Order: sequence, then structure tokens, then C-alpha cells
Amino acid sequence: MSAWTESRLPIFLAPQPGEALESWIAAYARRLRTTSDGFLDHIGLPRTKAASLTIRMFAHEAEAIGRATGLPRRELESMTLEPYDGLAVTLVNDRRRMALAPAWRFGGARPRYCPACLHASGGRGPIAWCLPWAFACPRHQVLLVDSCPACGRSPKPWRERRLGPGPSSCTRDNPELLARSALRRVACGADLTVTPAVPLPADGLVLTAHHHLTVLLASVPAQRPAAATELRQLYALARRAVRGLHSIPDQAPPVAHAVLAECGGTLPALTRDSSPHDAHNAALGAAIARIALHPGHRDHEAIFDWILAADRTLLTPRQKTNIGSLAARWTRTAPGLVPRVLAQLDVQADLHARLRYGSASPTPRWPNRSAEEIRRRAAMVPALLWPGWTMRLLPVTPTAEQSQNRVRIAAFRRGCASFLLLTGGPPELNFERVGPLLGNHRIHTDRDAVERRHYQGRDHTPLASALAQLAYALDEHGSPIDYARRRALFTPDTVTVDLDAYTRLRTQHNWSSGGSDRTSVMRWYILALLTGEDRRSPEDQRRPYTARIREFRFQAPRELRFFLREQAQHHLTRHAISEPVTWEPPDEWVSDLRGPGASPSAIDPETFQHLLATTESVHAIAQNLNLTPEHVRLHCEATDTGLPPRPANGKPLADCRTGLLAPEQLHDLYENQQLSLSHIAHLASCSPAIVRRLLQHDGVLLRSRPTVTRDWLHHEYIEKRRSIMALVREAGISHLRLTQLAKQWGILLRAPGHYSTLGTLMAVLPQPPSPALQAVANGTGAFRRLKLIVSVPGYQSFAAAARDLYDGNDTALRQRVLYIERSVGFPIYHRATPLTATERGQALIDEARHLLRAASEAGPADRLQ
Repeated sequence: MSAWTESRLPIFLAPQPGEALESWIAAYARRLRTTSDGFLDHIGLPRTKAASLTIRMFAHEAEAIGRATGLPRRELESMTLEPYDGLAVTLVNDRRRMALAPAWRFGGARPRYCPACLHASGGRGPIAWCLPWAFACPRHQVLLVDSCPACGRSPKPWRERRLGPGPSSCTRDNPELLARSALRRVACGADLTVTPAVPLPADGLVLTAHHHLTVLLASVPAQRPAAATELRQLYALARRAVRGLHSIPDQAPPVAHAVLAECGGTLPALTRDSSPHDAHNAALGAAIARIALHPGHRDHEAIFDWILAADRTLLTPRQKTNIGSLAARWTRTAPGLVPRVLAQLDVQADLHARLRYGSASPTPRWPNRSAEEIRRRAAMVPALLWPGWTMRLLPVTPTAEQSQNRVRIAAFRRGCASFLLLTGGPPELNFERVGPLLGNHRIHTDRDAVERRHYQGRDHTPLASALAQLAYALDEHGSPIDYARRRALFTPDTVTVDLDAYTRLRTQHNWSSGGSDRTSVMRWYILALLTGEDRRSPEDQRRPYTARIREFRFQAPRELRFFLREQAQHHLTRHAISEPVTWEPPDEWVSDLRGPGASPSAIDPETFQHLLATTESVHAIAQNLNLTPEHVRLHCEATDTGLPPRPANGKPLADCRTGLLAPEQLHDLYENQQLSLSHIAHLASCSPAIVRRLLQHDGVLLRSRPTVTRDWLHHEYIEKRRSIMALVREAGISHLRLTQLAKQWGILLRAPGHYSTLGTLMAVLPQPPSPALQAVANGTGAFRRLKLIVSVPGYQSFAAAARDLYDGNDTALRQRVLYIERSVGFPIYHRATPLTATERGQALIDEARHLLRAASEAGPADRLQ
């Protein structure tokens, strides 16, 4: 208070702590035996309302009040709503008007009130009662009251127009009294101190929430932005929580019902716009919202999920319910809650949406990347996802789809790289449009390889989380490689191999030349290193070439990989590009990755090198490591490792000459027993190439490949019952070509895998089997067919035979006999009583009996097909 002057009022009334300016002026006026309007007229502020001053006080008004009362301007302003502007209320700039409040649609400066506080303070009250967030009295532990118990309107206890019944009374006009009175206006006059109020538990959720809000509203200027953000989030949650209590109360967690019980157990009505703004609803919403916003309560997540469900009840039938539309409802009122909303809605989204919003990652975000930013990201991404990250995301257990079909690893890598560009991008950049940014134009193949082959029936969360985190990390940290420039510079026509340098390397390690295909594969490998693409020239689009690439990715020795990496570096130097040949994002860019694959760092280098040195099969290594063969090939790419160098003509390692590969035993198998290279390799568990090199080293003259003729094929395939694959390896031609020749020459092919024990025994019969016996014994079920044809003669009819041989089904027996007779080309039985064999049928039956006798001596019948 300032010093006493002549302009000062003769009586001084100190304001109570936190008192509203309108309350203080009304109390001051009563002390001076006048009204608030009379008080303001006396101090030089005619036609000024105390309620308007409580909203905002201009400089001349503060000066006039301070001159008359001795209060400084700062203390006067603290009694108005101006300190809460932008935090709890919204004031129109430079005007004494209130716009729509940030919360609860609480307009004007009408106060709520605590009856006990009015009684104790003589009708005075704090400025906090004018705030939308004020809903409880912590001193008396009750809910604040919004209306007069008599007239049902906001009571306005501090707006006396004339000296009335006294403080703590309702000053609103009473329509009933006004109609019966000759006076112009008649105040309601109800005593507000006796208004019933809902009691609250001292340590309950409602008073705890009120205390938390009081701290936020009293934030210092440096903390106000954070406080305003939290208040917006609390209101966004509170409004939906109150709606949920009305629309889906049966789904509410127990804590929501506990809050309702604290507030009296009754649910107040909603207004037409479903936006409650009374103290009762504000208390319910704020207490529930605080639990949903701040961790610590056991129902923290359950309450948030329930609020999201309640938000759906606010939708109109025409509004969309996808993850983007639902999350967009929070972007205006509570943008800080959008990441959490996206995370909660993640389970209902497809892979494309989960990537766009990053909802499966630890930090979901609302998409804010422009098309140009996505193009810049595409320049940092190879067309084939990095091999190390492909290892992490490629499942180690194949699905049923993969078990039946060849693994399309290139399509999977292209699909993952394209999916990586969806994160944070605009809606118009869908999968079909981002793929071409990387040069990936097989849109459906790439997408299906990820979603329908490798992740069919699997959880997409690890994939969506890793790709989203990689995308945002690339945007933040960048990449040392500009793949867009490389894709434009390097093509199959511009990438070359220094053949002279390769010849020197090959001579140094005693490697075979590998032919023209080896050169093409090396050019492909260099191009893949430079551009990250699986780009091939038109003449290389053939199946054998694809198989050689797949083998090269595993079999290429370390020395050759280093040579090809140097060749790639020479291409970069030639174009004045100072970039590493390859690069991969570091592990720390992705947190909490529990993918279905295997990390390269999880494979022990010594164990892997030992397996490469002792095992030549990629499948055997994969089985040892509990991985798929593609994981092994990817690890070789990521770590520049491969099979140890194996000489073409020089002396092999000493440990190769053990067991069946010892010189004496190897010569006996090849020269005396006349076994093929493939047969010996199968017995010795090695490749035919190793057997060939050992024989060449020992100076053994290798047999020339047989000339494929009809007689040779008939003898080996029909008479000796050898498999097509064994003949393919021996003749050195493709499986397709050999089967075409067999069909052209009229040689009946066996079904794949049907090489029965009976067929093996036919090769050791005293004389070659007849064509009829071959037709019956070929394929599965041969034993049952032979046993059937030798058992039928002697029965009175097929019906009698069926009762003993075919479970009484004579129709099925007749059909089976007709099928066999069509296979052999003649009738086997006379259709007479009893059934007897024809002349040719008897010869077939005798031959079948001899074969069955040999089969019974070879082993149990239940092992035969």
C-alpha cells in the first residue's frame, strides 16, 4: 500500500489473498455503505463495471483505483483474469472481451462459488472461481457450485446494483418477484451460504487433480508454454472422458467409476454440443484425464484406450475411422497427444499406414514430410535394402508360402527399400509412386514379397518399427552416399571389369577362369555395390545366370570380393566421387528391435569362418546356425566373406585326401566300380567339382560324358531305374532338355520322387522285365497293384473277390482292374465264372509273382510302395 494522500479514501480495506477484483470492490463498497457502481463513480471511473475490470484493467483505471486505495498496479492486475490469458482464458487483444476459453467453453467472468467460503469470508471470493478449471474448494473439500439454488442461474454475488439483503446473496433478477412487484427490478436474494455442495474425500482423485491444475495455473512465465500444452491435453482427454461416461459407461475402467462416486455418484447432463462446462463435469473429466495423461496409476493405459473408444462415439456416420482420420481429431486440440494416439491405434492399421505415421516405432509422428523431402531420402537409400538390415528383418523361419516357393530375396529387399520411403510422407506418395524413385518398377511383386510371402501371418511390428526409425534417422543424419547420382551414372553398359587384373589374381590363387558368365556375374556384383540395384542386361535375364548369381553371393572368396570392391572404387574415382563404396546405417539408429531375423553382429566370426572352411553347402551352414540360406548369403555380402579359395588344378589341401577321397579308394570307386562323379561326391559328402579336381591331380583319365540317345536313356532310366537328376548330372545337360527328349522318344516318365523298392528289384531280375510289368510297377502303389492282379484269379466273380480284397466294393475293384488293363494294353482276365487269366495275363501274373517273391525277400512289405 502506498503512502496516505488527500485523494485517498478515508477507509482502507485490504484484499484477501488471491481475491477477485470484483469481490474486493464489492466488499469495499459495502464498507463505505454504497454499491460497486457508486464506488467506481466516486474514484473517477463512471460507467465502469467491476465485472469488466475483473476481466482486464487498463492503465488509467489501475491508476485511478491505486490513487484511491493505495494498492499498486501489479497487485491490482493479479486480481484480474489477465495473468491467466492464454492459459485458462482467452482475452481479445486490447479489448475488455473474452473469447472462447481454451477449455470447457466457459465464457465471461461469472464465478462458481463455495458456500462455506462465502460464509467464512463475508461474501468474498478468489479470482480462481472465475476460471474454467476451478471445480473444487480444497479448503472445505467440496465441489464448487455453479448456480443459485433458488433461481437456477449463475448468482453473481458481487454485482449489487443497490444495497440489498447483504453479502453472499444471489443478485440475479427474479422473474417471479418481478412480475408481482411494482419495482423495476427485484433481486433473487437467495442466501448462497446454505447451498448444498458435494463433499469430496481429502485424499481422493478429484482434489488431487484440482491441486495439479492449481500448480499449472500458477506457473511462472518460463513454464507457461509447457503448462498451456498440458492444459490443452487435459481438456482434450477430459471432454472425451465425460462423453464416454454418457455413451459407453459399461466399458469404463474401475477408476472412472471411482471418480464418479467421489463426485456424488450421479452423472450430470450434457449440453447440446456435448461440451460440458459445469464444475461437476469439469471435476469428472479433469480427474480422469490426469490419470490418462500421467503414468503411475494401474489403469493409466486402460483409461486412455477407453477415452479413444469414447472419441469414436463423437463421430458422425460419414466420418472415416482409419488411423489417420482418428488421429487427425487430436491435431488441433492436443497435438502433443497425437504420437500416443497413433501408438494406441497402431494395432488396427495396415503396414502402409503404420509406416506413414510411424505408429509402430517408439516415437510416432504426424506425417509432415513433403514430396521433395521424400525424394531427398530416396537419394540416400539403395534400391535393394542394405544386406545387414535385410538380415535383421528377414524371418529365419519360412512361412508355408516360402516352403512351397523359391524365396524372392531381391523382391523382398526392393519392397523393404520402397516401404522405407512411405514414412512421414504425404498421402499422394503411395507405394506405387515411391518405388520408381528407387528404380523399382515391379510394384506388385515387391509388395507381395514382403506382405504375402515373408510376412504372411506374421506380426509386422518389427518391420514397421525398424523402417520408420531408419527413415527418420536418415532425414536427421543423412547418408554419405548419393544413390540417385550413382543410379544415373552406372548402368550395365558402363560398368566394366579389369580383366588383366582379374587374370593376375586368378593366376595367383590358381582359380579356374569361369568363362564368360563369370565376367558377367562380376560386372553385376560391381554394379550392385555401386547402385544397390539388381540390374541386369537383357541377355542376362535367364535362369542359369540367376542361379550363378545366387551361388556367387555365397561362394565368392574374400580375395575376389576385395578385388571387386577395388574395381567399384576405381569407377567412383573415375567420376570424381569421394564416397565409400558401400555404407549401412548403424545399429543405434534403431532401438528395441526384436525382429524375426538375425543381426550380423550376433554371428560369431570365428564360427562362421570355420563353417565356411569345413562345409561347402550353404544349406548346411544355415542349418548349423539355425538360419535360412539367404541369411548366410546376406551375411557374406555384409561382411565381405565367402568360401576359402579352392584351386582349380593345383594340389588340394591334405585333409581332402581322407576316407573315400584317399587316392586308392577314389581310384577304385571311379575306375573299377565305374561310379559317376556325382555318385562318388554323394558318398563322400562333397561336390562333384572336388572329385573331378582330385582325379585330375592323380592323373586319372576322366570318362567322357555319354552321348544321349534313346537306347542309352531307355537302358539307364527304364531298365536300371536310375533317376532323371542322376542322368542329368552324368550327361551334363539340363533337366528340361532330358525330359523333352524322353517325351519325344516315347519313354514314360515316372512321377517325381516315385523310385520304389520294386523298381530297384526289377533291375536285378534274371531277365529284363516286360513292358507290361514295367507299366504296372511304375510309380507309387506298385506293390498293391501287383498283389491285386495275382490274387484275383480263382474267385467266382469280381464281387466275391472284392469281399476279400477290396472291402466289398466290387465297383472300385472293377475300375482298378480296368485301369491296370489299360496301362498294360491287353485284358488280364476272362470275364467268366470262375475268373481266369488270359494267356498274356497269365504271363504277367507269373512275372509279378516272381517280382513279389524277390521283394518279400528284400524286406518287409510295409516298407514297399
